[in-house]
Amino acid sequence: MAGRSSRSFVDRLRTSGGPSHDLLVLLDTHRVMTTDQLARATGAPVRTVRYRLERLREAGLVDAVRPGRESGSAPRHWWLKPTGARLIAGTAVGQGRAPSGMFVAHQAAIAQVWLALRDEGPAAGLVLRDWWVDRAGWQEWEARHGYGSRRRRITPDAVALVDVDHAGVVGTAAVFIEVDLASMTQVLLKEKVGRYLAYATDRAWDGVWPHCPPLLLLTTTASRAATFVAAAGKMLAESRRGNVVYGGQAGRDIAAAEALVVAACGLVRDPDTATGDDVVWMLPQEEAALVSLPELLAERIEAQARARHWLAEADAAAERGRLVDELRAVDTGEVGRLLAAPAAATMLEYLAGSDPGRLVDEPELAEILLAWWTDRDDVAGDRLRRLLTDRHAREWARQVDVLLAAVDARGDEPRLCAAATRLLRHQLLSRIEVDLLGTPLGRTRAQLQADLLDGYHADRDAGVAATYARLSWRARRATSVEQLAGEHDQEHLLVCDVCRIVTRRPAPGEWPPEESCTYCGGGEPVPYERHDQVPTLDALVDELRAVAGDQTPAADPLVDGLRAAAEKGHQAGAS
Repeated sequence: MAGRSSRSFVDRLRTSGGPSHDLLVLLDTHRVMTTDQLARATGAPVRTVRYRLERLREAGLVDAVRPGRESGSAPRHWWLKPTGARLIAGTAVGQGRAPSGMFVAHQAAIAQVWLALRDEGPAAGLVLRDWWVDRAGWQEWEARHGYGSRRRRITPDAVALVDVDHAGVVGTAAVFIEVDLASMTQVLLKEKVGRYLAYATDRAWDGVWPHCPPLLLLTTTASRAATFVAAAGKMLAESRRGNVVYGGQAGRDIAAAEALVVAACGLVRDPDTATGDDVVWMLPQEEAALVSLPELLAERIEAQARARHWLAEADAAAERGRLVDELRAVDTGEVGRLLAAPAAATMLEYLAGSDPGRLVDEPELAEILLAWWTDRDDVAGDRLRRLLTDRHAREWARQVDVLLAAVDARGDEPRLCAAATRLLRHQLLSRIEVDLLGTPLGRTRAQLQADLLDGYHADRDAGVAATYARLSWRARRATSVEQLAGEHDQEHLLVCDVCRIVTRRPAPGEWPPEESCTYCGGGEPVPYERHDQVPTLDALVDELRAVAGDQTPAADPLVDGLRAAAEKGHQAGAS
């Protein structure tokens, strides 16, 4: 009857689960747990858990031992027998031999750390997301340093993934946990640190964990923890001396984020305290600090956030450089010719100038341009033509608005005439030229013209009077002073065919006149007799207004500033 009852019990566990099945799952995850730990993990009374464990034991699914003392009040340490492991996982974890006393004590200590993180962590801002124990947490990677290629491994007792919310830092942290019951020599502990250092140096954590997980050692006493971190600190310092850090603050931040952090405490028997807000974790001597676990993990999250920022900037810079190189291989002049659209060609020249790499700041345009330049696809060509033509129309309207605002603010200036003339030809001003429209010259047009012709009219009038005096009375009847003055002007003056600024014609032997107007930069000096043919700024502005029509460009700070200056000037004049 007893055998039939056990089979029935096992069948129910296999098909229906239940609280007893939950105990098997916990033992499968943690390998060994005490009766009290199982009660704490499930929230059931100890007596109830003890009863369920005895039933599982009778069914041959679990077994227990009291390490070092098989009787008395010492807690029983439970583990799965092969039959229980097959029921839960489909495979047996061992050959059925009873584990050693040291093994079960060690595994139960690891389980106690899990319980502490799970139960005490939330009050300190730590929420356990995942937990891997024994082989499930081991890390293997291909070594990157040294000669040849070889597999390496670290074997943490447990790995925890924790959601952290501490002192304004929110994120997820991973930690490697080692539990020492004073069974490992300091030599063995140092060897472990060496393997973890190799793991960090090879960046084997990248793509697996959110950052390089710190190594946390829980051992039996504070003095043992201090000895361990002192030895680990020397190894970490020696490792840092061998690493050259480039890149200023960015390099230092990245190196700090990728470095292995080691901490230890002597609270393996009291992990509840170790996982809370208590400042109990020792850092190597160079750090000279004690920290709490939330502080330590928050610092790792912040360090990795800084590193990710710099790495993202580096990636963006590399991508930008690649795109610039591709754009510089584009012949923008040839593009403008092939597009057969003057407005599109003008806009491309405005944006790129002599360096197509400038188009890197125009991602949509750069993408379409490169696609068309590579494949000469008609669809991409039409998109490129429409995009550039539309951009030209909007930029032209904006520049007209800037010019009109500048005219309202400062009146007639030579360079405003040049700008208006070019815009009437549907050309575009350069960015610098547009910005300069917002900067006054410091002298009005009238002042500039007066300075250029200073003394000229007096000299002309004296010369005309002398010439008139030498004429016979018959010649005087056919000649007026005004006529002689006009002839004198045509002989001695030049006028800009854009801005109408009048300058003296150089005398024979003097330097010839400049090919372009010094004052507007857009015209050239021509004989003064053509001065009546040069349109005034008012005429140019009226024509621009007629061509621009009702176009209303988007708000522009430069236009707003010029209009504000114009309004201020009008108010000052009225007062």
